Amino acid sequence: MPRYILFSFCLIFFFSNNVQAYFSYGTADTSSGYCNLTSFKFGQVKVGEEKYDNSRCELATCTEGHYKIDRCMEIPDFDENRCDVFMESGTDIYYPDCCPVVVCEKKDFL
Repeated sequence: MPRYILFSFCLIFFFSNNVQAYFSYGTADTSSGYCNLTSFKFGQVKVGEEKYDNSRCELATCTEGHYKIDRCMEIPDFDENRCDVFMESGTDIYYPDCCPVVVCEKKDFL
């Protein structure tokens, strides 16, 4: 029984701390009060606001003169016999919670 409790704790820790993500950052003309992020498929984002795209699991942020696009990293190669990919989805799941997470079993786990 302690083995399963420890395993559950490890899974919770893994999911809460192992999101693989990266971001793009750049300058933007915000004289209109917006960042034009149409090339990133976000359209216009108002300065000081964020805009989510749940279908791609991305987040766009517009600040005065700058933009930032947060994304999930691609899933690395993994052993399909020992690992599973977990991913939350839905209209109320936002970046980074929608990023896929690879969980692999250890051979000699306690």
